[in-house]
Amino acid sequence: MHPVQGTISIVSHGHGPLVVNLLQDLVRQREIERWLVIVTLNIPEPFEPVPGLRMTVIHNNAPKGFGANHNAASVKAEGALYAIVNPDIRVENDRFLQRLGMLDWEDGMPLRAPVVVAPSGAEEDSVRRNLSIPNLFARRHRRSSGWEADPAASEFFWLAGMFLIAPIVRFRALSGFDDRFRLYCEDYDLCARWRIAGGRVELIRDLRVIHDARRDSHRSMRHLRWHMASLLRVWRSAPFWRIVAGRY
Repeated sequence: MHPVQGTISIVSHGHGPLVVNLLQDLVRQREIERWLVIVTLNIPEPFEPVPGLRMTVIHNNAPKGFGANHNAASVKAEGALYAIVNPDIRVENDRFLQRLGMLDWEDGMPLRAPVVVAPSGAEEDSVRRNLSIPNLFARRHRRSSGWEADPAASEFFWLAGMFLIAPIVRFRALSGFDDRFRLYCEDYDLCARWRIAGGRVELIRDLRVIHDARRDSHRSMRHLRWHMASLLRVWRSAPFWRIVAGRY
């Protein structure tokens, strides 16, 4: 058996077919034998492990939030890297994990993400400015990629959580996600705390994944309530105000 380089955490909330598509992408990855794949079934659903993967399947007795699920999976994680991946992600480049492992993960313990594109090939707005009310209004009216934040600039930006890669040591040292966020904004909070702790937040410009977005908050009142509750929690948080004050 090859030594494990990292762990990929995927949470399914009835997303079985999407998870299978993603797992089939992973089977085709060069050096996939060096990665552990943890699939968390947040609710009961049929699931069969995909042959060719080193897998652990977690069956929840009761549903958990996004951050709580990935935190629980991180306890079982192996290797130096921890990748948090949404079930609606596709990875077409079969050298993606190989190239990921070749990056320097020691210098500054960076939190990183690939470029995220829609099925059409258009870049999504996965690199975002601080979660201020003016920025939220601006985002609603300007969805084109690149307008909001420059990942090469020194100003604060955060990475949306559909695909994040972290050194597992630093992720655990920061206690992972704040699981008081049921859903939404836990990725912002992690990026803010990461920067405040002196780590780097970076976009990997030469790696990309496809995101078939399922924007439930746009059509579900329950998800919209969760979204608003998370925004209020952010605006009451110390990390948000430290970012506003430039103390990072």
